[in-house]
Amino acid sequence: MRYKPKPPPRFQLAMTPTPIEVFSLTPAPRSGVEIFIKRDDQTGSELSGNKIRKMEFILYDLISKKSDVIITCGGVQSNHCRVVAALAARIGLDCELILKGRSTSLPDGNFLLDKLFGAKVRFVTEREYERNIEGILKRRARVFQKRGRRSYIIPEGASTSLGIWGYFLAGLELKKQLDKAGIKADYIACAVGSGGSYTGLYLASLYLKWPVKILGFAVCRDTDYFKSKIIRLAKQFLENYKLDLKPDPSEIIIDDNYIGPGYAKIGRMEADFIKKVAVNSGIILDPAYTAKSMIGLFNYIVEKKIRKKSVVVFIHTGGLLSIFPQRGKLFGR
Repeated sequence: MRYKPKPPPRFQLAMTPTPIEVFSLTPAPRSGVEIFIKRDDQTGSELSGNKIRKMEFILYDLISKKSDVIITCGGVQSNHCRVVAALAARIGLDCELILKGRSTSLPDGNFLLDKLFGAKVRFVTEREYERNIEGILKRRARVFQKRGRRSYIIPEGASTSLGIWGYFLAGLELKKQLDKAGIKADYIACAVGSGGSYTGLYLASLYLKWPVKILGFAVCRDTDYFKSKIIRLAKQFLENYKLDLKPDPSEIIIDDNYIGPGYAKIGRMEADFIKKVAVNSGIILDPAYTAKSMIGLFNYIVEKKIRKKSVVVFIHTGGLLSIFPQRGKLFGR
């Protein structure tokens, strides 16, 4: 492995390295494709999932800037917002969440924990969110500024050049684990919701000169949006941290065919898939990210978009808590 770059300061909060497990299920046994799962759903409990890797760096930054209120955004069942709310409660800072969607009479899943952690919540429509979430966040920051507060805005999914360090280092961690186990990966597969995790993994592969293809399955927005955003984030990261790497847009693989009914929404097909995986493997896939990306991966194997006898590492980004509000879809009630 090449010399490890010195990352910015952070609080080491995630339980890492997360394990890699054999995934016994396959949609095409004769393909010879092996699937391993990187269990980033096991980074913690309240702080579980991929977002805590990013937040280790961002939390250090916001504390160093003497911020006293955190403002961020996401869907009603956002894993990111739950992690931010938990961290804010731990360090005694106010937290305001701008959530896309509608309030529910009885909080559930991640939203229940947001409320338990004492986060203040504001709801906006999906149209308002998609058209102007950056403007909404800045407007709320100005309100706090007029009150003499120091607010810190965290964009959707903590996908900033600072947050990318989380999955850049996760990529190095993954390669080290695979090398130690004697596993040669041909593909890495992951969900893409804000682009930061994919960007970090891709940059790690460039840094290591690792000829692995990274398959990203979009869970919202389209391929063009994410390819453009990932290249933009990559360039910002490389400029900010003086790394001499050359990202190539042609290497960014994002498939937007598995969004299904919409972000964090599932239909009968996704619900049946989640149940079949659970009963046959003991692993829970979440409705927003991992279920849709695993469906995409299975289809790639069936359609022979993945070469025979390849090795795939699937990144399980967490999301267990968001399964509970989907009980009606899962069991027809």
